[in-house]
Amino acid sequence: MIKFLRSKPALRRKTVWFSLVVMVCLGLVALLAPWIAPHDPYQFGVSQSSLPPAWVKGGARPGMAEYPLGTDRYGRDILSRMVYGARTAMFLALIAVPLAALFGTLIGLVAGYLGNQTDNFFMLFSDMIQSLPGIMFVVIIILIFRGISPPTWGAGLITLVIAFALVGWVSLARLVRINVMMVKPQLFVEAAISVGASPWRVIRRHIYPNIRHVVLVWIINTIPAVILLEAVLGYIGVGVTSAIDGSEFTVVSWGGMFYSGRSMMSSNPLMLVIPSLCILLISMSFILLADYMNERRRRQG
Repeated sequence: MIKFLRSKPALRRKTVWFSLVVMVCLGLVALLAPWIAPHDPYQFGVSQSSLPPAWVKGGARPGMAEYPLGTDRYGRDILSRMVYGARTAMFLALIAVPLAALFGTLIGLVAGYLGNQTDNFFMLFSDMIQSLPGIMFVVIIILIFRGISPPTWGAGLITLVIAFALVGWVSLARLVRINVMMVKPQLFVEAAISVGASPWRVIRRHIYPNIRHVVLVWIINTIPAVILLEAVLGYIGVGVTSAIDGSEFTVVSWGGMFYSGRSMMSSNPLMLVIPSLCILLISMSFILLADYMNERRRRQG
């Protein structure tokens, strides 16, 4: 990945620069959240509840410069919650996606290389998971783990990570399996097998290096999908934050802002618009980067 980003063709593309700028900005906001956020995102303020943005001067409750984007119904600063929501999004993306990629890559490599009964079992199991929408399995897993663990900050994030890892690996495993079956008949693989190389050595030294670009592109494409999934789950009330089990105030996330912002769509739509724009920019940056990597791979043959 680093070698790709340092290549001259990549640095000449405006789309690559756009993707890198958005990723770097998201990472900096997430890392520097305590210093960037003007207020404590968990601090209540009944007297400052439901304030409009700072540039709204008319009406019964004019905006305040202290709260540039206004406040929610509990008096919490929207800008501060946006900043801390980026940290939650980055945590989910950097933990859930690599974990799912690890499962999917290992299972796809084994199923594609061994074939026969192992491959048949994998295909049957993956068909069972994909027979219903993935979001349904995620919701079921979240509700199961939520009943087991107490509603704490860590439990909410870890539950969503586990839920995605248990469901998200299937698409990558199928993709890896297909590519392994395409590489396995190649002469260099047959030569390694003929000299007595173990299956693990053949997979590690000869097959995986020829399909790892597939894994990398999948990871890049899936990161915005996980961020969007958290937002969707938060909007329906089963995400990291949820008022259903009393844990609405335990973690700040963009999905939680969608959930709380439903009642403020008329008074302060920025509570829904700003997280939506952030997710849109992140999705565009990762998708453009993945498209360029696929295009460059096709040119190289």
